[in-house]
Formats: sequence, structure tokens, C-alpha cells
Amino acid sequence: MRYQKGKKYILKALPVLLTAAYSCGAAAEGAKLEEVIVTAQKRAERLQDVPLSISAIGGAQLETRGIEGGADMSGLAPNLLVAKSPTNDLISQISIRGAATGQPSILVDPSVGMYIDGVYVAKSQGNLSEMVDLERIEVLRGPQGTLFGRNTLGGAINFITRKPAGVFSGSANLEIGNYGRHVERVSIDLPRMGIASVSFALRNEKQDGWLKNDTGRAFGNKDRQAFRLSANFDISRDLQVDYKYDHTEADEMPSPATMYAPDGGSTLTSGASLTSLGNMYIGYGMTALGNMFLNAASAASTSRPSSFSSDPGREFWQKLKIDGHALTATYQLNPTNTLKYIGSFRKTYYSDQLELDATPQPIGYSRRDTDLRTWSHEFQWIGNTDRLNYVAGYYAFKEDGFTFGPRSFWFGTVNPTNMIVNSGVTTEQKAVYGQLDWKATRDLTLTAGIRRTQEDRGLEASQYITNGYLGPAVMNLVAPVNYMTSFSATTPTLSAVYKLNDNVNVFARMAKGFKSGGWNGESTNPAILRTPYDPEKSQTFEVGMKSSFADGRGTFNATYFHNKITDMQLTMLPPGALSSNIYNAGKATQQGIELEMAWQMADGWRMTGSYGYLDAEFDQYMDTGINPPNVGMLIDTGKNRVMPYAPKHTLNLNVDGRLAKTAWGTLRVIADYTYMSERYLYAANESVTSPIAGSGSFASVSEMPAIGMVNARLLLANIPVGGPGAAEASFWVKNLTDEKKIMNGIDFSIFRTVAWAPPRTYGVSFGYKW
Repeated sequence: MRYQKGKKYILKALPVLLTAAYSCGAAAEGAKLEEVIVTAQKRAERLQDVPLSISAIGGAQLETRGIEGGADMSGLAPNLLVAKSPTNDLISQISIRGAATGQPSILVDPSVGMYIDGVYVAKSQGNLSEMVDLERIEVLRGPQGTLFGRNTLGGAINFITRKPAGVFSGSANLEIGNYGRHVERVSIDLPRMGIASVSFALRNEKQDGWLKNDTGRAFGNKDRQAFRLSANFDISRDLQVDYKYDHTEADEMPSPATMYAPDGGSTLTSGASLTSLGNMYIGYGMTALGNMFLNAASAASTSRPSSFSSDPGREFWQKLKIDGHALTATYQLNPTNTLKYIGSFRKTYYSDQLELDATPQPIGYSRRDTDLRTWSHEFQWIGNTDRLNYVAGYYAFKEDGFTFGPRSFWFGTVNPTNMIVNSGVTTEQKAVYGQLDWKATRDLTLTAGIRRTQEDRGLEASQYITNGYLGPAVMNLVAPVNYMTSFSATTPTLSAVYKLNDNVNVFARMAKGFKSGGWNGESTNPAILRTPYDPEKSQTFEVGMKSSFADGRGTFNATYFHNKITDMQLTMLPPGALSSNIYNAGKATQQGIELEMAWQMADGWRMTGSYGYLDAEFDQYMDTGINPPNVGMLIDTGKNRVMPYAPKHTLNLNVDGRLAKTAWGTLRVIADYTYMSERYLYAANESVTSPIAGSGSFASVSEMPAIGMVNARLLLANIPVGGPGAAEASFWVKNLTDEKKIMNGIDFSIFRTVAWAPPRTYGVSFGYKW
């Protein structure tokens, strides 16, 4: 049934894209699309020539569409989902083609690699902060294990910032909106000083919270600052050195999560819920405890509330501080060979204190303070001959992180459990890689690449049950321990691209990827704590076509992919356990199609669109059976499971059109529509009564509804106000239709909390460029 529904959406979407791509070309006489250059293969290439399923969004579109980082990317490329953590919008849950990681711990690596100017951003904590001076974003779908390495099992997202221009220029922008929003942006290029070109950019954002809370502070506010310094040094004709420094700070309330239902996944099997527990304790004569659960249950709402309550007298926050340094040195040996070094050091401090139950009852809250440091060194040799392009490299990466994690849980128990869960991770990775492109004929290019990775990984863990968060320890649950393990992987790629004619290329690609293994460093079971889980592995085969039409006024690209995942890392709740752990318990198949189109409809009018269809299913999911005849037995529950973070349909349409040219400037309209179909938060059971049902949540309580979002902007550009440049002004609105749907959530077994789509925001922007 779900497959037939998927075919229906495909049939509806295909005519829209194909008709837009191949009709009315004469209307755009004289207007052409700009050429898009990407660096996905470590060299500058035309997007249409790269044998990868890749999307690129350039600087002009980033600005007009209001994209300032990963948080704004969801759905803008086929089969791309960027979700914010249910209780914190500085933590990401990124999925490409269904490959995702939902846990925010620094012990768990993401499935999609994020890079800033070639530097790997290691963890999901803090990686949704806004960026300044972005020039381009590239989204590479499918395993990128050869040129990018570990933790690119699903793909990679590259953020490329702008280099200094070497001439005095810049821009200043002021944005004012509802909820007290104001954003100031300044970007300045200084005149070239000898061998040096320098630019810097600043961003300040403040906004009131949009969901009132009885603490006196509304949740969902923003207080963020960002700074970037970029310097380029032309040491000689052949040697250039680039240095970039970025600084980010945030100090704000968490994103709001509210009580959605007083039941959860375990309610369907055990009957336990906030309501049933409250009545049970009252029946035992424990009236105060029973009323606490009943009062929490009464706060549940299946619609977005206008306000909510939390634990009285308790402070909540999310804080972030990042300092990043990157140094790139490029030396041209000769006209066809270049050596490059990329070195980096990034320091991240992240802290939050969160309300877990979103009620005034002291049922659950948590805190974490994370310090993370990463270092990387990469050496590249890039060259070419008449028929060959090649790149070879050596990569070294090191990380050292620690999280202090007090928490309190009163989930159905007579007394609360106050714990301090500390966990640290160390990683040292080394890799060598190479890739060779051979122009076999005038029209056929073959590519082969391989990477060998060796990784040593350590865990530091300790746990204390205490009288309070910072009180004296009354029990050492897990004494301080340190464990080490090693992983290795070989990730090859093969591809071929054939030029059918001047306008059409077809390609085929095979690639392998892996996500690093690790430790269940928060487990209370010493046996599980000291047993590492293995890397997750994937192999993808994809075929595609890239075409241009109407004399360069349009492009249309299509890809079919088939992906197999083995040793899948699955988050599971063992029988009788209070916390979930990760096991290599699964296999999966992910397949689908990806369509992208860009069309210069007429001079001043451009439309872009993308559509992704994803069919993701488990081939194996080993878990403990919960229904007869398999109660307590280890069985394969895969055929009764749904794939998390894997919407079947993603759609994006964008129109950027010139309405009029006047003496006061050029009036443009930009409209953006993004659609995402239903999706699931967990690898949940489809059926409650199936004999192969296993532990964990159920699809009926894990499903997120489909959602379509509209953003729009009315822009008056090139306003002549005198001076060396021109001004612009715009009116913008996000979530135009004020969608009030849930975007994420947590199933706590006996109740559920959810995060809502932020309400409609709107405002005006004023800018000047010179």
C-alpha cells in the first residue's frame, strides 16, 4: 500500500518537473543559467560534469532564500532531511537517503559528514549555528568514503565561505521582524596590502521566544553572535596561504518541547502511562505521587499550545561557544601539479539544561556540559595530464571530548533517580587515499578511487547516583573506566561518465562508505559498557543523467540509487533496562530516485525544483520478541519495522522573478515551497500484535505528519541612494501559512513530548552593498 502511494506522488511530481524543463524555451531567448562550479572531487569542476548525485546552492540564492547554515537546508536537495533535536535547535539530526543518526551524544558519530572549507565538523552538538560569508553549499548524496572518509555513509555537506576580494568592498544589512527579532550583518573586504588580502564579517541575532513559559522567559528565543576573519597571502607566484578563523556564541532558552500524550510505546504492550501510573499509586495510598503523574498527564495537548509550564524555580538554557582555525597552503609545482595542505583546530563548548516532560511536575530533566577539541591535517597532491586527472592524499584526525551529564528521572518509579553520567571520547584516525580519472575516449571517462582508514578510539566513563545534581555521591554506579579499541576500513569507488552529446551526460557509480564504531558509554551495564560496537558499512550503486537544454537556459538531472547497509548501528532498549544502547543488529536496503531542474524561463525569471523518492526497508533487525511464541527470544523483527528519518517524498520548488524595473530599483519576488511526507522518529514496530514485534516504540506513536512550508520575499534591489554602491530593501515571511504541525519528538515509553514548527515570522530587511 505504501509503495502504491509512493508511485502516485511520483506520477504527480514528474509532469511538473518535466514540463517545466522542456517547454516554453523560446520565452527565455537570450537568458542563460550561470555555470555552477563545485569542488566535490577536490578540484574545481562544472556541476554538470561530475559523476555524482550532487546539489549546489550559490551565494545569490543563499541570500535571497535566507539560507545561513545547515538548519535552513532541509528538503532543499532531494532526500535530504535536516531536523533539529527535539529539545535543542543547535543540535542536528541529518539524514540523506535514510542514513541518519538520532543521538546527540559526542560518543555517537553522524552518518552525514559536515565540512566547512574542507574541515570536518565532528559532532552534531552545535553544528546548526548560523554561518557568515557563505559562498556556496554542496550536498553530496550517497557514500563519500573515498575522498572524504569516515562518517560520510549517507553523504556529505560542504559549506564553502567566500575568499577576500582584495579590493575595498562590502555589505551591511539590518533585519527587523516580529517576536522582537533583529539581525545585524556586516561584511567588509579591505584593500590589498602587499601580499595580503583580508576580509571579515560579523553577525548578531536576537529574537524573543515564541512559546510562553511560566518561568517568565519564553522558550525558542535567539541570542547568537558570529564572527569570521579570512586572510589570503600570495607568498609568491606559486605559493598561496589562506587562513580562516570563525567564532560563534549562543546563550538562549532551549527550543520548546511540549507534552503531547500521556502514553507512549510501552503503553501498547504493558499499559503503563502517566495516567495509569497515577491511578495505581493513588490506589496504593500514595496520593501525592499519584497526583504528580496525573497532573503531568493533564498537561498533554495534541495541538500547538500558546504557553506551557515547567519545573518551578529551575533554570533552562542552551549555550554554545566555537572557535575554529583553518590554514590552507597551496603550492603549484608546475602548470599541471599542485600540492595542498589543510590544517585545522576547532574548540567547541556546548551546554544545555532541558525540561524533559514539559510540565511543572519534577518527572525528568537533564543537563550536559561538553568540551570538544579536534585537530586535522590533510596533504593533497592534485594533478592532470592530457587524459588523466588524479588526486592523492594523506589525512590525520584527532579528537578529545568530554561530557559532564547530570540528570534526574522519575519515570514511573516511587523515587527519582538522580545520576551524573560522565563520558569522554578520544579518536586518532589516519588515512591514505587516491582517485584517478582516465579519459578513455573523447566521450568516455572512467574513475577509480580507494581509501584506507585506520582508527583508534578510546572511552572514558563514570556514573554516580547522587543526592542531587551536585550533591555528594551515595553510590558509585560505574567507577571511572577507560577502554580502547581499533577499527579499519577500505572504501573504494568506481564510476563512468559518457557524453552522449554536447548537452547530455550519463553516469554510473559504485561507492562504499562506513560510519565509525564506538562505545555505549552511558550504559549502566559494565559488560555492555566495555564492549564496542563495530562500524556500519554501506555500498551504493547509482546511475544518472545530467542534461542541459534550450541553449543553456535549463538543466535537468536524474539519478536512481540502490544502497545496501550492513552491520547497521541500531539504538535498542534491552529488556529491563532504563537506557537504550547501540548494537550492530541490522541490515537495510534504501533505493529511490532524485530529480533536479533549473530553468531560466525568461530574462529575469528563474525556477528551480527538486524531488526525491525514497523506499527504505529493513532486511534484518535482530531484537527480543515481545509477543508469543517469541517472547524473550532473539528474532529477526526487520519485516515489522519502519525506517526512521526516511520520508518517502521530498519536494522543493523555488521561483525567483523580476516583476518590474523602475527608477527606484528592480522589484523581484522569491517564493520557496518545501514539502516532506510522513516520516518516523524510531525504527518502530509496524504492528503491535505481530509475532515478530520487538522491543521499542511503535509506528502509531512514532509517526510525524507530512508538512509543506512556504517562505517568500519581495525584494527591491539596486536602489540608487548615492555613494559607491546600491541599496536594497525587502519584506520577507517564513512559514507563510503558519503550519502548526509537529516536527520532532521523543517517546519516553510512558509519555511523549514533541517539538512544533515555529510560527509564522515576518519582517523587513535593509541593506547596502558597495
